[in-house]
Amino acid sequence: MRPLSLALLLLASVAHAAEPGLVFSVKTWEGDYTSKDVPGGVQSTPTVGAIYAVNADGTGLKKIIQPGKSADYPLASRDGNWVYYQSNTSGSSQVYRCKWDGTGAVSLTPPAALAKQLDFAVKDAYGYGLSDDGTKLLFTVHDGSSGRVVVANADGTAPALVAPKLGYIYMARLSPTRDRVVFSGPARGYRLHIAALPDGKPVELTPDHPECFAPQFTPDGKTVVFFRRDGDVYRVDADGKNLKRVTKGNKYVEFRLSPKDAHGSTDGPDVSPDGKRVAFIALKDGVPNVYVVDIDGANKRQVTTRKTPCGRVKWSPHGKHLSFVSFEGKYPQLFVVDAAGGAPKQLTKLDGGVIFAHWKP
Repeated sequence: MRPLSLALLLLASVAHAAEPGLVFSVKTWEGDYTSKDVPGGVQSTPTVGAIYAVNADGTGLKKIIQPGKSADYPLASRDGNWVYYQSNTSGSSQVYRCKWDGTGAVSLTPPAALAKQLDFAVKDAYGYGLSDDGTKLLFTVHDGSSGRVVVANADGTAPALVAPKLGYIYMARLSPTRDRVVFSGPARGYRLHIAALPDGKPVELTPDHPECFAPQFTPDGKTVVFFRRDGDVYRVDADGKNLKRVTKGNKYVEFRLSPKDAHGSTDGPDVSPDGKRVAFIALKDGVPNVYVVDIDGANKRQVTTRKTPCGRVKWSPHGKHLSFVSFEGKYPQLFVVDAAGGAPKQLTKLDGGVIFAHWKP
């Protein structure tokens, strides 16, 4: 092989190995952030949100969605064409997508259209997710007092309710093969259920374990990883067998934006791309930090030793890095750390809080 050809091959290899960037939401608010439970929902400090993208090394910071009313929770489509996000700029919470330059924004979940198609009094749509191949969209619709899970095409067409007779459910995830949905919710005391698509009867996965949150499938679709109100990580086979407690003593459930954020928001574990490890947040000396453990519960280790609270840990697509947020003053900022440990790299220094961040596929 000629030297030039070898050099080009090596450059291509390095480029292929490089981690992709991230999309993330930034929120600002006046004074101390507060939240509390109220009848029918949560009362919290008003926020202004925007959507950004950044390279994994912190370069190339770009604003995609200008500051508006609660623009949040961005995801990048697998084909690289779209950025999905949530916003209640219309007066109700809806799921949107736009191009990478912020143009062409359109609601995929207009309440009037959904209510007509689903025969459900839709007020809001939120809590969405995309299938691994990017062809399906999963989200929750809410009528002001109860919620249901909906599966649709990635452009919002052909919406259909999942387990419509079960009751109030949400926190749903699609299986890697898009043929099953796992979910939780108040309907059965937050016990996990799984339902085959398009209209399979829901099967209870954790009949003896209520208060199960944020379920997700392993890449092979055989196992569901989740955490419970005790803050620890659990796993169960997708057929309901072999329930196992993976960690003990985490004592962490919600990410909080201030000591007055009484409600907080669920902050679950994340399964590595190879399905062999789980990243999660646990309390250490009273401070939430990033940890990793083998999916069988072995080799638990602390990855970060921050003095301020961490949260929102996510594996990079190549499984070599972890992203997370941690406070720098009033607001949390975005960090990336080698999954094997080491000093985290701070990617943002914004006058606002990084709330949710996801890697580009």
